[in-house]
Amino acid sequence: MRKTVLQGALGEALMCTVNERLKKVDYDQLVEPFKLRNEADGAWRCEFWGKIVRSAITAVWATGDEELRAMVDKTVQDMIATQTPDGCISSYPADRQLNDWDIWGRKYALLGLERYYEMLDPDPAVLQCCCRMVDHLMTQIGAEEGKKSILKCGWHTGLASASILGAIVALWRLSGVEKYRKFAQYIIDTGCSTDGDIFACAASGVTPAALGNGKAYEMTSCFQGVAELLMIDGEDDPAQRAMLKRYFDAVVEREIFVTGAGGAKDTWGEYWFDGALRQTRSDCGGLGETCVTATWIRFCMRMLELTQDAKIADELEKSLYNGILGALAPDGTHWMHVNPTPLTGSGSKICADDQIGRGFGTPYGGNDCCRAQGPEGLSVASIVAVMENNGKVFVNLYEKLTSGNLTVSGNYPWENQAVIRFTAPEKCILALRTPEFLKSVKLNGKSLDFTVGKYLEIDREWKSEDEIVLEFDFTLRELTAPGDAAYTAVKRGPIVLAADSRGKVPGAKINELWNGIGLCEYAAAGNLMDKSNTLTVWHRK
Repeated sequence: MRKTVLQGALGEALMCTVNERLKKVDYDQLVEPFKLRNEADGAWRCEFWGKIVRSAITAVWATGDEELRAMVDKTVQDMIATQTPDGCISSYPADRQLNDWDIWGRKYALLGLERYYEMLDPDPAVLQCCCRMVDHLMTQIGAEEGKKSILKCGWHTGLASASILGAIVALWRLSGVEKYRKFAQYIIDTGCSTDGDIFACAASGVTPAALGNGKAYEMTSCFQGVAELLMIDGEDDPAQRAMLKRYFDAVVEREIFVTGAGGAKDTWGEYWFDGALRQTRSDCGGLGETCVTATWIRFCMRMLELTQDAKIADELEKSLYNGILGALAPDGTHWMHVNPTPLTGSGSKICADDQIGRGFGTPYGGNDCCRAQGPEGLSVASIVAVMENNGKVFVNLYEKLTSGNLTVSGNYPWENQAVIRFTAPEKCILALRTPEFLKSVKLNGKSLDFTVGKYLEIDREWKSEDEIVLEFDFTLRELTAPGDAAYTAVKRGPIVLAADSRGKVPGAKINELWNGIGLCEYAAAGNLMDKSNTLTVWHRK
């Protein structure tokens, strides 16, 4: 991965959530269930350590924050210390293991440890811990006689437990041990759901809402695992690529809202439910769980690495600048669980709560799955902003940043120009994303031709005096709602605009007048995080 430091809207938000959220987590409390192994009420405390710590690891990698690094170092060692001689790390007692959210929690613990090993400290003891975890798990589940099927180890028709696939693929990549590759294939061969093989069904054109039980981010994690396996398997598989692309395209078309968020159906917006086609309605559950959005961003990142398709980078930008920035409280302490519902007015942004009122007992340190996953979605921006592959440097985000010798200056997306320079000579093919609102590209004053939706590739020995100037057309654009021509949304470049019940919003970066309605960026609208502060994204024509 190419190290990139973001200094614009995304970079500022990341530092805010590092300082006001990730540094203030009680990491000892998160480890405690694994020490005690007393989880017996199905309240999924087991997920918080892995979700929060993997977010913190990427944030440390992206920002270099030493205080957070020390906290991560300690909590990783604390988690490793919970491993029993048989290799198990679990928050469940032995007689309850494999039930409820046990495999789910183990998945996130494994993902956190793997990411620590890969991004912060390649300590062999950490990798050994991961191997022992999975070795123990393989004694419990599998296709062999006497073992339990992974599809019968948890919730959502097996999707939750099978979503450990990506963590198993990562272990194979990191260790090179072939038995983990075979274990990953076992999970894929199950189809990941008792309601049918989600991969075969997706390949045949079954819509996302009809795959398994429709649980969005568990399902998407399974597809992400296949993408990651395909990236490292050494052999191209056109059928697998086509299946992944068909799933991706179907989610974009049928599930992702104008804000780049996704999920609907239940109160918390957790399911694929043809959400893009229902996003102007108020009878389809909550709209857009932040966990779904963060997982979608991770999947988009893997698909972008796999395909180098610039249109996937467009989707990433949409989700990051709208769905993710719009879910973060201004002070950085909280994240929304569900997006304002409805998006046609009277919806408000509310901070994610804990387990109170959901029938799962007492609060657990104010933690919420989306409060844990929001920083994860945000931190991905530092990975995807500038990516490198086979001698090509792909610039996907245009906010102010530094990435090796490459710099981007300007105040994108608030101002309509970005300037790319190199601080030292570098020979590479520079591939520039060309969004639909890109107006012109000039290299040292000379205009370059480009095709919207395709990377503009420039092969050159770059020098410090070279300058690329990108100009964007930020004229307001009207979008008609999919499946509901009665509603219109407004965008300014990559930014979705919204009307706030306060009228002009203090501190907003954008204040535009459209059809007599005052609009600001979606991230600023409703940012009092109070039921009285409503906003409107879709406007009736």
